[in-house]
Amino acid sequence: MKKKWIFILIGSVACLGVLGFVGNSAATQYFRDRYAPNTWIDGVYCTGRTVEDVNQEMVSKLEIPEVVVVDANGQEYSYNLKNASLSYDYSEALTRSLNGQKTNGWMAEAGSTTVIDPGDAVISFAEEKVSEWWNGLPIVKAEETQPILEMKYEDGGYELTSTLDGHLEVNKGLSELVSAISGGTNAVNLKNADCYYDYEMTDSQKDTFDTWRELKSMEKCGLIYDMGAEQIQFDESTMSKLIAKDEKGNPLKDENGQYYYDLKAADEMIAELCERYHTYGKDRELQTSRESGDIVIVPGGNFGTEIDVKAEQEYFREVLSDKMLRVLKSSHVPKYLHETLVRGLDDIGGTYIEVDMTEQTIYFYKDGELLVTSGVVTGNLRTKHGTPEGVFCIQGKYKNRILRGPGYASFVRRWMPVYKGIGLHDANWRKKSEFGGETYKRNGSHGCVNMPDETTDIIFEQAEIGTPVLIFK
Repeated sequence: MKKKWIFILIGSVACLGVLGFVGNSAATQYFRDRYAPNTWIDGVYCTGRTVEDVNQEMVSKLEIPEVVVVDANGQEYSYNLKNASLSYDYSEALTRSLNGQKTNGWMAEAGSTTVIDPGDAVISFAEEKVSEWWNGLPIVKAEETQPILEMKYEDGGYELTSTLDGHLEVNKGLSELVSAISGGTNAVNLKNADCYYDYEMTDSQKDTFDTWRELKSMEKCGLIYDMGAEQIQFDESTMSKLIAKDEKGNPLKDENGQYYYDLKAADEMIAELCERYHTYGKDRELQTSRESGDIVIVPGGNFGTEIDVKAEQEYFREVLSDKMLRVLKSSHVPKYLHETLVRGLDDIGGTYIEVDMTEQTIYFYKDGELLVTSGVVTGNLRTKHGTPEGVFCIQGKYKNRILRGPGYASFVRRWMPVYKGIGLHDANWRKKSEFGGETYKRNGSHGCVNMPDETTDIIFEQAEIGTPVLIFK
């Protein structure tokens, strides 16, 4: 009885072994070209699926990117690779994975998880489409023009225009672009990829460059004219105007084959500069200290600036003839025939005296601050000794003087002449009530400006010789 069961057991085991062998053989045959149970690749469930099925699903999840080309200036150009029919294929990588299953046995690979590197994809695209896009880029189109090196004269001086440097090597750039796309890279920096080169100058272009360099040397000047409040810099733009040239702006050479300065133009430039600062004897516009703030025109007198034009022209010619002197940075104060305390276009400055003959009032400003407002008595209109109008200045300061004229001799404590025999002084023979009224119409001075003692003392002490005095109606 026992033997019977033993035979039955042995037979059952043998049957199970046969069934297992047959089942394993069948499974091995089934998974020969399919993935083992519970196999995952890049998040895709692969059990029982072929390489073609898995590849199709992996590719369907991918987005077709844009490729970006960056030029030497940092400008970016984008191209959507859908337009080039770009596609991916992971079949080779998936096949290698499946072959590992064959080697190790499907049971050993059951439940495995695999990650495939994106670089393992085979990328294909229409290169002719990429080439067509590349050839339409402005940086490629620019290379169709002939490189130049030219010089021309403009207001700022002689300028050099050159397109010899930084040229794109078009074919190399395209090759770098195609290689990048093929390798799965979505950006190409043309400068980093060494896709630029420079043209060499031709002999003619070298001559142009040497001419430009010589002219730029002639445009260099360190001279600064110190006009007081204004500093006039003889910069490249200014100096370029002095280089001798024909009507087209082409520089001229002298008999020695050297470029040279037009001395006549230099003389005219200096004359114009001097004239711009010539104020001596010229009328001035003045906003009066009247309550109404009237603006009057004060006739020219003996006050103002006048530069010695001839001396300055000779000096500037000397500067132009000596390169070392010309390029040396230096400040030059012009030589004056007439000079004021304050140099510059506003040579009256903040310290001056107003004599308003209509209102018979004197105003004294110092450094922009009104120090004195006082009545005065000006020239006698009845005897036709009216005080002259004009822009004058204090020519001297004297104490205890006797002023003499036809039929009079007057002692004054303080005397400040401004024009010929006309000046500012005290008049202690007058009553205080006479100052600032209409006394001048019938009993005025012989032309001077009479002031009370206290007014005279302040102006005498505070105003220096050369202080502007504007007398007007």
